[in-house]
Amino acid sequence: MRFSPSDLRGLAVFRSIIENGGFGGAQLALGMSQSTLSFHLKALEERVGFELCRRGRRGFHLTEKGREVYEASKSLVAAVSSFEGRLGELRKEIVGTLRVGVVANTVTDPGLPMDAVMEACLRQVKDAEIELLVTHPKALMDELARDGIDIALTPPIRIGPDFREKLFYHEMHSLYCSHRHPLFHADPAALTLEEIARHDFIVRSYANKSEINFYPDARVRIQSSTMEAQAILILSGRVIGYLPEHFARQWEESGQMRRLNSPAERYASPLVIVSKLDQRISSIQRLFIRELTRRCVLDGART
Repeated sequence: MRFSPSDLRGLAVFRSIIENGGFGGAQLALGMSQSTLSFHLKALEERVGFELCRRGRRGFHLTEKGREVYEASKSLVAAVSSFEGRLGELRKEIVGTLRVGVVANTVTDPGLPMDAVMEACLRQVKDAEIELLVTHPKALMDELARDGIDIALTPPIRIGPDFREKLFYHEMHSLYCSHRHPLFHADPAALTLEEIARHDFIVRSYANKSEINFYPDARVRIQSSTMEAQAILILSGRVIGYLPEHFARQWEESGQMRRLNSPAERYASPLVIVSKLDQRISSIQRLFIRELTRRCVLDGART
């Protein structure tokens, strides 16, 4: 089949239904009635020749073929965005869609002002469409590989030869315990590396234990892929672990956590910009990277 403009509209509706968790969310996102959404979806299913999803009392569920269509549509969206960007460059304009993924729990970091970066992009590109995904590093890399996003801002994780990465920031982490943990009331003079290492640790599953270099004999009891899960388990009082200092500050100030390490044992967690090696960097992506690196001093968080 040859895709027509109406097919592209139907595909956009289909993607919105999936990405907004069903018809209710898509109604709000697109400003369409449920009957209009159903019309576009049914028309798309008739065009492709098979059922994309099932709607019933149990809610909205993708069929297997529907899931494949959705995954394949990510490459189409990326190609259209790239084409729009190229046309804009020929007109000496910055246009297109910016699809960026950011590792979770960075919004409280004053050294990484993503709100200011987005404001600058939206101000300079009036017709810009921005899709922002916030999740854990592995999910970001999965989305990047499937063309779900164009750029990922993440701690370094194992990447293949098909990706490029550029260091742009260091996020400072310290070691914390909760008020339920035996070390919370310990004398600071007794907090030697050896004493701390006797207790169970939690580490990030994607960091290859790099955050506990100061404690080579540490007992790792739990691994976690998200900072929020790590904070919850530290607050339980059963383990200690490193957290971003800006993220942990709320619990420090409320008396629920205590910082255990000395300033010499802070951990500088790198953040990198990752994109596909074969992907042409569009004008709007270059603008985003320029505004990001201008506002984030590489080692500024060390102070």
